[in-house]
Amino acid sequence: MPTSDRSAAAELARLCAAKGVKYAVISPGSRNAPLVIAFNDQEGIECLQVIDERSAAFFALGMAQQLHSPVALICTSGSAVLNYGPAIAEAYYQRIPLLVISADRPEEWVDQGEGQAIRQNGVLALHTKRSIQLPRATDEDLSKWNCGRLINEAIDATVLPVPGPVHVNVPFVEPLYGKTEVVGTSRIIAPVMTESFILPDHARWLIGQLSACKKVMVLAGQGVWSEGLKRQLLQLAALPQVTVHTEATSNLDDPTFITCIDRALTAVDEKNEKDLLPDLLITFGGAIVSKRIKTLLRKWNPAQHWNIDADQRHFDTYQSLSHDIAVSPEIFFAQLVPSMVGNESFYGEAWRMVDVRTRGLHNKVVAAAPFCDLSVFNVLVDRIPGGSDVHLANSTPARYAQLFDRVRNIRWFSNRGTSGIDGCSSTAVGATFASKQTTTLITGDTAFCYDSNAFWNNHLSEHLRVIVIDNGGGNIFRFIEGPDQDPELLKWFEAPHSRNIEHLVKGYGLPYFYADDHNGLLERMDELYADHGKPAVLHIKTDGELSPKVLREYFGKLGGGEH
Repeated sequence: MPTSDRSAAAELARLCAAKGVKYAVISPGSRNAPLVIAFNDQEGIECLQVIDERSAAFFALGMAQQLHSPVALICTSGSAVLNYGPAIAEAYYQRIPLLVISADRPEEWVDQGEGQAIRQNGVLALHTKRSIQLPRATDEDLSKWNCGRLINEAIDATVLPVPGPVHVNVPFVEPLYGKTEVVGTSRIIAPVMTESFILPDHARWLIGQLSACKKVMVLAGQGVWSEGLKRQLLQLAALPQVTVHTEATSNLDDPTFITCIDRALTAVDEKNEKDLLPDLLITFGGAIVSKRIKTLLRKWNPAQHWNIDADQRHFDTYQSLSHDIAVSPEIFFAQLVPSMVGNESFYGEAWRMVDVRTRGLHNKVVAAAPFCDLSVFNVLVDRIPGGSDVHLANSTPARYAQLFDRVRNIRWFSNRGTSGIDGCSSTAVGATFASKQTTTLITGDTAFCYDSNAFWNNHLSEHLRVIVIDNGGGNIFRFIEGPDQDPELLKWFEAPHSRNIEHLVKGYGLPYFYADDHNGLLERMDELYADHGKPAVLHIKTDGELSPKVLREYFGKLGGGEH
C-alpha cells in the first residue's frame, strides 16, 4: 500500500490506526503534504477536511468528546497551529483526547526570515499533556527507533492516565509530495490499563468520617458519568446527613438531588445559613458553572474538603481543600458508600425543604414572566426532544439552563473548561457528526456570529439544530454588577453588532426560522425539529434590556426580597 516517503509521517499514520485513532481532521496547506498523503492513504482512518484551523480544532474536540477516544488534528506550518490554541486549552481543562500534529519547516530556518517558519516546537506546551518534536531524519536505525517510541508515547498520552491533548511537531524538508510502498511493520508499544483504589485503612477512616459527620455536601462537576456512579450517589443521598448537588453539565439529574443550585441558593439567608453550610464538602468532576456556590463555599470554609480526582492535582477551588484523593469518582463511591451508615442529622431534609420552596416560587415567577430570555428557556427545556443532546454556548445559555428542572434524559455539554465563546458552534458541529443523534446547540447572537465558520464545513449533520437567542449582544454584562452601572462603559462589554443573522444562516444554505413572541416560538419549535436533511436554525429575538431586568426580579422574588 502506498504512503508518504517521509517515514515520520508514514509511521504516525500507521501507529494511529493501530492504536484505534479512526478520524483525522485536516486543514489544507503545503508543508503538511506528507501527513495528508500518509493519513489519506491509511486504511482504518477517515480524513475530514475543515479549512479554518480554529474551527477545525473545536470540531475535532466535539468529535473526541463523543467518541471518548483520540482524534488526530493536522495542520501546516506557521500560524496555523496557533489557531488551535483556544480548543487545545479547552480540551486540556475538559480532559478530552486530541492528538495535534503540526507540520514544520526545518528548525534551522526558524528566525532566519523564511516564510511560515515560527517557533513551533513546544508552542502549545502550556495546555498539553505532552509536547513532542519528532526527528527530521530517520534514515538511521537509532533515529527510526526513537521516532517510533515517541509516537507511541504521544498517542498513549492522549488517554492515560487521564485524557487530554498532546502536540506532535514534525519538521519536513522538501520535496514533500513523494510516495513509496510500505516496507516492514511498525512496533506497537501497548499500554496496560490499571486502576487505583483506596487502601483499606484509609477507606475505613473515610467511611468513619462520612458516617459520623452531620452535614455532608457532595458537589458534582462537569462530566458524563456511569450509571453505576449515579446509583452510588442515590444510595448516598438517601442518608440523612448527605445532600448531593449537581448542574446541567454534571449529567446527574434525579429528583433526589439538588439539580438547580443557583435557584436553591436564593433561599439561603442569615436565619438558615448555619443549618445549610456543610462540615464536609466532597467534590468531583470538571468545572462548576455556578458562581454563587463557589462564592458561598469560599465564605463557608468547610472544616473538611475532599476532592476526588484520579490525576491528583490539589484542586482547591473553594480554598478549603483538606484531602486530595487520587482515584476515579466511580472507585471512590463504590468503595465507601456500601459501608456508610446514617446518623441523626436533618441536613439532607433541610436542603430538600429549600429546594421545594424555591421550585414553587420559580414556577410562579416563570409563569408570569413576559417574553424574555427566562421564558424562552422555559419553553426550550420543555420542548427539546427527550433522549437527545444539548450543547450550551457561553455564557448566558450555560447559566440559564441551571435554573430549570431537567427530567427527560437529555445529555448536557458546554465548553466550560475555559468558558470561551470562540468555538461553541464548531464543538457542537463536531459532536453531532460523531454521535449521529439529535443535538441542539443553544447559543447567543454574539457567540453564533463569532464562530460562524463552524458552518463552513462539508460535514454538517442533519441531526443538528441551532437555537440562537438574540438579545442584542453580550447580554450577561447587563446582569453582572459593574458594567451594568455605566452606560458609557457597557458598550465595550456588551459589544452590540449589526450582523444580520438571517442572511448569515441563509448564506450557508441552512433552513431559517424566526420567532419574537411566545406563540411564534411554540410554532417554530415544531418546525425546527421537522426533517430538513440538514441542520436548521431558529433565531429568537428578545428584548436586551427587559431580559436582565426580569432575571434580577426572578432572583429577588425567589430570595424573598427586591432587587
